[in-house]
Amino acid sequence: MKGSEKYMDKPVYTITSHRDERVFIHAMPGHYISASNHMNYYIGTSDIKHNHDVSVDAAMLLAQYYNERSIKVDTVLCLYETQALGAYLAHELSRPNMLNPNPENKVYVLGSEYDSAGNLIFRDNLKKLISSKDVVILISCITSGKTVERAVESISYYGGRVVGISSVFSAIDKVEGMEINTIFNKDDVPGYAAYTPHSCPHCAAGEKVDAIANGYGYSLL
Repeated sequence: MKGSEKYMDKPVYTITSHRDERVFIHAMPGHYISASNHMNYYIGTSDIKHNHDVSVDAAMLLAQYYNERSIKVDTVLCLYETQALGAYLAHELSRPNMLNPNPENKVYVLGSEYDSAGNLIFRDNLKKLISSKDVVILISCITSGKTVERAVESISYYGGRVVGISSVFSAIDKVEGMEINTIFNKDDVPGYAAYTPHSCPHCAAGEKVDAIANGYGYSLL
């Protein structure tokens, strides 16, 4: 971690990628909760999702994984406001490179929509971008992998094939037996830990929750 700033009396650390120092995330220690986990750090990925320059560089890092392995991709499914990053990733995957000098396929970018039960759904006009397609799931942060697991199930239900999982930060190495292509992992955030609600040491110590966090950001309590 590099130097820190202060926000709500907590240090905010900037963590740069060892592959490209122009790509970075932020980490803020505290007590945070999501739908299924408690975490001791909030991982901020807003710059990669919303800052054009950082997003373009991050997409290049993620694209290397698929180009080096000659993995064909038809559609990038973007979860939690990663559409801009997904568009740049699709651009990198569809343009000629040394390993794939004459790509023939177009790569589509698809956002996420959920029904009232929280299931990922695709409208009739968009099903064609999933059915019989090779799909990469793109997400900002992976903690337990449950969100990605549900996305894999939905893609399979609609007749698609998941050929890759990409993230900005991931606390785990695999989901559904598939290696996660990630820019940052928990080793980049020393001491990072996630717990089930019943095993959270912060709760056991009576520490208040600082914020509710999900893939869109956090809300202070």
